[in-house]
Order: sequence, then structure tokens, then C-alpha cells
Amino acid sequence: MLLSDAERLAGKALEEGTPAKLEVWENMWSVFQMLAALLPEAQQAIHHIGDYVKETLKLEAEV
Repeated sequence: MLLSDAERLAGKALEEGTPAKLEVWENMWSVFQMLAALLPEAQQAIHHIGDYVKETLKLEAEV
């Protein structure tokens, strides 16, 4: 997915009242999160995804 596609998708979701958040990571390529075992930025991005899911679904944090 290209950045412009992601921007349009997130914008449309928000217009329709669907929760959405788009994070753009400088100097990272598409699906860089797949390399979480090697890239600290990918690990951080995955944590952001988890935080967003927990917040959006109103899940309680792990103890």
C-alpha cells in the first residue's frame, strides 16, 4: 500500500466515524514491522499497534 493510499483510507475511515490512526515512520519502508526481531523501530511500531487495539477495543492492560 502506498502512503497516499493509506492517507486516503485513514481519512475516509475517520469521515465515516470509524476509529483510525495513521503513523508515518520516517526512513522506513513498507511493512518494516515484519523485521521486529532486527529493528527497534519495528518493535516500537508493533507496540503502538497493540496500544491502539487495546485503546480502541477498550481492553484492560496486562498486569
